[in-house]
Amino acid sequence: MSTITNHLPFETLLDYWLHDTDAAATEAIDEHLMRCEACGVALDELVALGRGVRDVFRTGRVAMIISGAFFARLQQRGMRIREYRLAHNGSVNCSVAPDDELVVARIDVPLAGVQHLDAAATQSFAPGISHRLLDIPFDARAGQVLYVPKLVEIREQPRHDMTLTLLARDETCGEREVGRYVFHHRPWVGDGISDL
Repeated sequence: MSTITNHLPFETLLDYWLHDTDAAATEAIDEHLMRCEACGVALDELVALGRGVRDVFRTGRVAMIISGAFFARLQQRGMRIREYRLAHNGSVNCSVAPDDELVVARIDVPLAGVQHLDAAATQSFAPGISHRLLDIPFDARAGQVLYVPKLVEIREQPRHDMTLTLLARDETCGEREVGRYVFHHRPWVGDGISDL
């Protein structure tokens, strides 16, 4: 059995919490955590952070890009998901039903050769204001980005258009647009979408 003499690095605590350590490392970390209050506190903070992230995601208070594997896990868990598909440079009429737990836009985009990808969102009711997600994750082979908007905000928003622009960045060419997508949002009224 190996012992740990210094404080555990964040990456080690994260691997431990995610159960990504082998049996010998897990045993050594368990032993260390029994003796080291500082590392125990750090692990507690990591667990609390994980709970906070899950809560923010579950309540729709953050916009994000998710992976196809994560989306599949959410579907397997039976989450009520409203999904929209957008062709390259396409648009869609969209809304959120009262019982939707998540909205996902499956966006087709040519990603071959892209090194870094950003997303910039603008809304018609707030001209001149752009919200940007930097260095978003993507799978170039899939040719898609899975965008999850802030559900809690969408429920309260009036009829409007949101434009999502995807921007590729690299060291040699700088920044270039690889796709522009328009979401025609309409509030949910009674049994359906209003004013389509």
